[in-house]
Amino acid sequence: MPADRYERFALPRPQFLGDDHWECISTELDRLHRSLEAEDDSQVLSDLKCLVESVARVALDLAGEPAQPNDSLDGCVKRAHTLLAEQPGHTLARGGEFSTVASQACKTARNLGNIRNQYGGGHGRARTPDIREEMVDLALDGGLTWARWAVRRLGLFSEGRPTSLIRDLIEEPATFHSGVLRRRLEAANLPALEPHHQQELGVAVGQRVMRQTFVVRRDGLDPCLESDDLAVWPAGYRIGLLRGLWFDPSGHPTIKANSIKDALSVLDPVPECADVLMEQVQRVRESTQPGLPEADQEALAETIEWLRHRVTVRPSTERLALQQLLEHLAP
Repeated sequence: MPADRYERFALPRPQFLGDDHWECISTELDRLHRSLEAEDDSQVLSDLKCLVESVARVALDLAGEPAQPNDSLDGCVKRAHTLLAEQPGHTLARGGEFSTVASQACKTARNLGNIRNQYGGGHGRARTPDIREEMVDLALDGGLTWARWAVRRLGLFSEGRPTSLIRDLIEEPATFHSGVLRRRLEAANLPALEPHHQQELGVAVGQRVMRQTFVVRRDGLDPCLESDDLAVWPAGYRIGLLRGLWFDPSGHPTIKANSIKDALSVLDPVPECADVLMEQVQRVRESTQPGLPEADQEALAETIEWLRHRVTVRPSTERLALQQLLEHLAP
């Protein structure tokens, strides 16, 4: 099968995908090209299976759910498809008939293991399998369609992983330009994350904000303050912001007049957050001096007045924590 017949299925490297992961995929892609150029149809089917499997295993590795060496291709592709299907992105198709198209391509890709076992290279055989030209066409059409669909999502999927975002925000601080964090938080698909991952990201954003990174504030805190939509900015992320705005990675307090208002305000739409609030207020009382003598006293006075009003309007379950915070700020 001539290689140039399938140039339309080239897999361009997606932005944000790391070198190690891309090297694994590109190595399998190169092998497929070589077998196509050699017109070795049996090896084409084998190399196609390896390419699809590599793409699926990269997705699982990025998700922190690496496939085991003996996991089947069928299972790997199925799990990877589930992870990637809901990946947000302005250029990506989601839902409707396009989702059905991707699912059908996935079904073809999941069959490549059986096709390879029956017709592909990598097995010593007693009889040469009868491989007809359309068999290779169909396998390539379906397998590469799914691989391209998956690879288009891998870059954004990688960029939004909580571990890489936390690393770039706090552990090995990277430079964030306007809009970058907002895009990466969208790629992270916050509402779909486990609550503990939501909190970890919120903590990291809050702590980076307290380092006076205004771009991070504009992309990761201000939109949350302006929205009560828990489907966009979920409770776990908001609780994490509270923690990150008040304490640094070492547990030292970073609480200031403005961070008091910001941290409490992000909790506005969160139901039943009294226990979390009390826990953090206790930490503040234990780790800072009453009256916050090192704070900007004029700004603190404004915050105290704001807090007095807040005590009267918030749910009764929160009032004890708010009152204790007020007494600590204005002893």
